[in-house]
Amino acid sequence: MSDPTGADAPRPTDDSDDRLPDDLPDHGSGALPGDVPPHVVDPHAPRWAAPGPDDDLADAAPPGVRVLDDAAALELMLRLVGPERAGPPAVWFALLDAHRRLLPVVLPITDVPLRPDAAAARQLVHVLAVVLEREAPGGSAVVAVVRAAGGDRGAFERAWAHAVVLAATDRALPVAAVVAIGEHRARVLAV
Repeated sequence: MSDPTGADAPRPTDDSDDRLPDDLPDHGSGALPGDVPPHVVDPHAPRWAAPGPDDDLADAAPPGVRVLDDAAALELMLRLVGPERAGPPAVWFALLDAHRRLLPVVLPITDVPLRPDAAAARQLVHVLAVVLEREAPGGSAVVAVVRAAGGDRGAFERAWAHAVVLAATDRALPVAAVVAIGEHRARVLAV
């Protein structure tokens, strides 16, 4: 079956562009002034809000879901990371409240070095701890160490897990779970 938006999709036969210009609002068919049709990029929208097939979190667990054990933490992070598990090395953080309910805070740190920087790990943990202190006292973090060839107890995973847990311990930030995620495998790491 062909993809109607893919490479074999019909293309205009002339040089015209079928999109509306960004500076002309569409007031037809019930649109309100200021509305931007979905096929027109809003020039005032942040870059991360661009339309397209990058909605990796569409099937992720909604805020409020309970993460009661390591298996649930692994499942949560697999869903959050999604196709990024085949991407460059990254460390992902999800925050839980004191009742281990998922908060609407997910922090992916991409293109991390293979050897963690202790100062950077401390700074990340500090920011997360401040958010939890203000928004969900008694909460905790779930950490995913991600790289395409990872998903097990490799040197990269162990080093980043150690750096983050050490920084969290120094800052008194509880870590609910640390998981390793790779393109073809994933596991819970001992905390």
